Amino acid sequence: MDRDLKQYQHGDVLLGNCAPHNSSEQNGRPLQIDDEFSSHMPVLTDEEFRQLEENILSDGVVICPIITWHGFIVDGHNRYRILQGHPEIPYQTKEMEFPDRYAVLAWICRNQLGRRNLTEAQKKYLIGKQYNSEKASHGAADGFRGNQFTASPPKGDLPKSNPTWKKVAEENHVGKKYVYNAGRYANGVDAADEIAPGIRQEILSGRIAPTAKDVSEVATAEPEERPEKVRRLRMSKEELKRMREIGESFQTARKVTEESMLVSVSALVDTMMSSCNRCFHEFPRLLDDPQYRTQLIEIMQKPKNYIRTIETGGSPL
Repeated sequence: MDRDLKQYQHGDVLLGNCAPHNSSEQNGRPLQIDDEFSSHMPVLTDEEFRQLEENILSDGVVICPIITWHGFIVDGHNRYRILQGHPEIPYQTKEMEFPDRYAVLAWICRNQLGRRNLTEAQKKYLIGKQYNSEKASHGAADGFRGNQFTASPPKGDLPKSNPTWKKVAEENHVGKKYVYNAGRYANGVDAADEIAPGIRQEILSGRIAPTAKDVSEVATAEPEERPEKVRRLRMSKEELKRMREIGESFQTARKVTEESMLVSVSALVDTMMSSCNRCFHEFPRLLDDPQYRTQLIEIMQKPKNYIRTIETGGSPL
């Protein structure tokens, strides 16, 4: 997030020489947004964004500079959005040097970890991303660099020697095991967001609260298994418990009656409708926007056709 709304104008970055501007450009070129960089910034609520805009308009200047790297915004995304609507407001940029984009990501995480109002999910994610990014930038002492979702050590015993791991743990005043698990958690969050864009913000904001174990397992699951694991992240503890009970009932189907299985099927249908209702509550545009509603109706044809098959005496198997 940009600086705390009451302190953003003071900043906490050593400014050095800052370049003044009167429009949203740097060296004659518009500032650029990198989706990965911006995704690490907790989203302001409408009220917080409005307050930040009022503060800037009241000051008549953006005192805290927008931090950039090769013209890409590293810190100041919300201020930049406000400037686009008020190009007359002067502001400054501070171009910083980093060896690569992983070092940029690590800096963003360290900067965000300085905030005092982080949720536990945000803290774990940022520490995990800092660790994964620093290791990708500098290389791991144990020789393991990993790939997109396996930048943390392989599952098993904790590596005996890892300077990056130790450094991140000391900087954030946490244990080495916390950093190890945080790296896996961050990979899981990112993997889930690739399957269901937007779920990263749901997790980090606390809108949904899946266990760290369930989140981490998304990244290590086979690609074909990930959509189902992501779907379960949005389910409540009660729904997950019901799903487990249904699964257990299917496993012991020979010991139960048809009447018992009807109860299980009824619970399964209730779980599906409850999950859909939660999605509609969190994302009302799915119902309000004609384009989304059309796509939603197309998706709902699958269970509709399934029911029609049963109603007409056929078998859906």
